[in-house]
Amino acid sequence: MNKIILSTLLSSLTFLTFGQNYVDLVKLTHTQVPNSVFENNPNISTPITQTKLSTSIPITLNDSLVFLTGVDYELHRLKLNPLAADFSNLNIATLKLGFNIKHNSKLTGTYLALPKLASDFGHLNKSFQIGAIALWKFKLNTQTKLVFGNYINTERFGILNVPIFGVYHKSKNEKTEIDIKFPITGFGDYNVHKNISLGADFLLIVRTFDLAKSDVNEFYVHTASNELAAYLQFDLLKERLIIKAKAVYAMYDYGMYADGDGTPFGMLGWYPGDQRMRLNSETSSALGFKVSAFYRFQL
Repeated sequence: MNKIILSTLLSSLTFLTFGQNYVDLVKLTHTQVPNSVFENNPNISTPITQTKLSTSIPITLNDSLVFLTGVDYELHRLKLNPLAADFSNLNIATLKLGFNIKHNSKLTGTYLALPKLASDFGHLNKSFQIGAIALWKFKLNTQTKLVFGNYINTERFGILNVPIFGVYHKSKNEKTEIDIKFPITGFGDYNVHKNISLGADFLLIVRTFDLAKSDVNEFYVHTASNELAAYLQFDLLKERLIIKAKAVYAMYDYGMYADGDGTPFGMLGWYPGDQRMRLNSETSSALGFKVSAFYRFQL
């Protein structure tokens, strides 16, 4: 039975990576920005922390079809305005359900439904959101593949729609790796020693959270988590455990808006016809640090 389970897992992972030689089954990250200043109150600041856990489980159904599932969780903790006595805890829990389909020898597609709850968890009646992503990977050669797709989600302000274009490349000597899914995320690193790599990455993420507790239950938070980072990566336990230590330039923003104050359509950083009235102060960009740990299955 154990051999059957292992064989099923191996075939699932081989199919999913399609040109990569690993898959990350569990990811844990923690970001700390010690001092983000409120722009309208430069003498007052707030620390910002973001903690994220992601799990992925692939199950092979046949040679061309893999069922995908998993759970993601995020916690954002900060003060939303200079006069706030307490920190706000913004949570988002996402269920991943979908399929990876091998269309032919060069093209695979990943199709996921992403139902989620996003709020301070005071109550859940306005916390539900539904998203979806379709991502295709076209293999150019053994080192390079093109990536393209689309992400859509029902945010509290309206519909967020993000086209995705990118590339994955790993050099023949396996020292250089580049993985870009623009405009959402990307990284590039170079192996300087057997178990040590240097790299840089970027992240641009939009989230919205319903504020459900009694004193703020008529509002929501629109979050932009934009990062530029340089990192040192350590490959441990025969490259099964990956640790990244990052210096981060964090361009975080947590805008508060009244329920019902929205815009019909949005992309990352672009909201046509946005006439919303912001109800709190912006926070400044700031330096921080991030630690990431991955449980990586090597093929």
